[in-house]
Formats: sequence, C-alpha cells, structure tokens
Amino acid sequence: MQNKSFTYLVYITIVLFFLALLSYLIQPRYETSLKKGEIIFDKIQSTLNDINEIIIDNGKKKVSIIKDNENWYMTSKFNYKIKNEIVRKNLIQISELRYFEKKTREGFLYSRLDLNFPDNDENKSKFISIIDKNGNSLVEFILGKRKKNGVYIRKKNDEQSWLTAGILDMSSIEKDWLETNILNIDFKDVKMISMNHSKKEQSFSLTKDEKNENFLIENLTKDQLPKSDLIANFLGYLYTNLFFEDVSERKKFNEDKFLTKIDFELFNDTKISAIIFTENDIQWINFSLNNESTNELKKQNIIFVDDINNWSYKLSSTKYNNINTKLKDLLVED
Repeated sequence: MQNKSFTYLVYITIVLFFLALLSYLIQPRYETSLKKGEIIFDKIQSTLNDINEIIIDNGKKKVSIIKDNENWYMTSKFNYKIKNEIVRKNLIQISELRYFEKKTREGFLYSRLDLNFPDNDENKSKFISIIDKNGNSLVEFILGKRKKNGVYIRKKNDEQSWLTAGILDMSSIEKDWLETNILNIDFKDVKMISMNHSKKEQSFSLTKDEKNENFLIENLTKDQLPKSDLIANFLGYLYTNLFFEDVSERKKFNEDKFLTKIDFELFNDTKISAIIFTENDIQWINFSLNNESTNELKKQNIIFVDDINNWSYKLSSTKYNNINTKLKDLLVED
C-alpha cells in the first residue's frame, strides 16, 4: 500500500513538473528574459538612418514628421521645415532608453502613469510610432509620465508597463519641433526703412545717418519734431533674431485687411518687403523677396527659410507692436 502511494506521489510530482515546464515555455519570451539595464528599442540603434517618419498622437492632435533627403518636415504643419537636431536628439533618446523597473500590468491602473491609449481629451499619454523607408513600424509605444531620470512607457499590445532609465521629450507641441527662426538682419546692415500704413498720414520713411548710428525720419515739416535722435532706432532691429509664433501656408487677404507694408533696404542693395494683414483678429505677415535678395541672404547665413515667399507668419507680440508704429508715435505731441 505504501509502495502504491509512493508511486502515485512520484507520478503526480512528474506531472506537476512537466506542467510547470510547459507553463514556463509558453510564457512570452520578453516577459521572462528582460533584465534591468537592457536596451528597450534595440532596433532603433541600427536603423537611425533608415527612419522616414515619426508620429506623435496625443488623442487630440497627431504630429507627423517625415524625412526628405537629409531634412525633416512636418506634414501636419504644411510641410514646414523641422530642426534636424531636435529630431536626432529625440531618436537618440529613444535608442538609449533602458528597462529600469517593472510597473503595473493592470489596465485600470494605467491612468496613474498616463499610459492609457490616448483616445480622449482626458488622457495625457502619447502614442509614438517610428516608421522606416518601407513603411514598416520599427517602434510603437505609449509614452506616459516623466520622472527625474526616466519615463513610463508601455509597448503596443503589451500589458506590462515599465519605468525606464533615460529621459525622452517627444513633445506634441508643433512649435517645439519647427525651425522658428526666419531672419537675423543686423542693425548696422540696414540702410533704409519704409513703413506704409493703410492711412497715408501715419506712414513714414527712415534713412540711416552718415555714421551708420541712427535712423533719421525723412520729409518732416518744420512743425514736426522727433522725440529724440534715437527714437526710430528700434525699427532697425525689426528683423534681428526674427522668429514666429505660428506659421501657415501663404494666406491671401482682402485689401481692406491690409495694415502695413514694410520695405527694408540693406547697404548691399538687398531688399526685403513684407505686408501685415489681419485674419480673424490675428495679425499675419507675408514676405516678398526676389531670388537675388534671397540668395544674398543665404550667402550670409542670415535667412533660415528656403522658400520664405510661400508662408504667412504670426510674429511675437513685441514685433507686432513695432510693426504698428505710426509717425505720430515718433514725434513730439502738439
């Protein structure tokens, strides 16, 4: 009797052993083999040059960035130029992420880490897709909360969430990726400025003095006195470190929306013309440069846009305040 019981016990032990082995073998390999410190997205490291598209979807807006030759453009922003260094920085950050600590597998707990799929306004997560030249997805994951030295992530179709070693930006704000610089014209290079407002009595022209120090207001009457010799100089910095707050495909406008036309002439005879107009109470600026002027600015590396005539820009409020300067603003009041 004892021998029979012992035999049954051996059989049961063997069966349980094989069941445990089977259970181990059918577990997803990534669940059992992942170790702290391992690279998470190892495909990215070897395929950085083959990446063709980056998509960042936060459930409210989808930012799409594509590569054309050596440059990156944002398709969700009219194919405007991206800062290449920002793209490279983010891709390198992804390639350097490492497993640090396992977190929850429970779906109802994902919201605590912002790891729910971003399909409504309440979610703060982002779904990241990295696609190669052949349209294959190299990486797909949900990016959640950020900690001091890591971020929470969850791969697509994977219940397991992780805290990583290594940070990742991946902003869903379009402006953070765009090349926002437009022009950088030095004050000393500006020879003449003409500000033509919709009301002619508000218009004026400026010419640099012989010492290239101050701008003088042209054609003043004997009763019109400048507030100071320096009063108009700030307009000479209008295109210095000029950047935009927003950009759009070139907008057409009605003449009744025209506010100001600005003409700059540099000492090297380069001419820069621009028109300010309003649309839905927002002021926009359209530039107009001929090919010769554009090429000259490129030679000097003071223009950051290849096709400046194709766009409409919303500038900073400080620049718009300058653009709206009227003749009376420069003169001593009666």
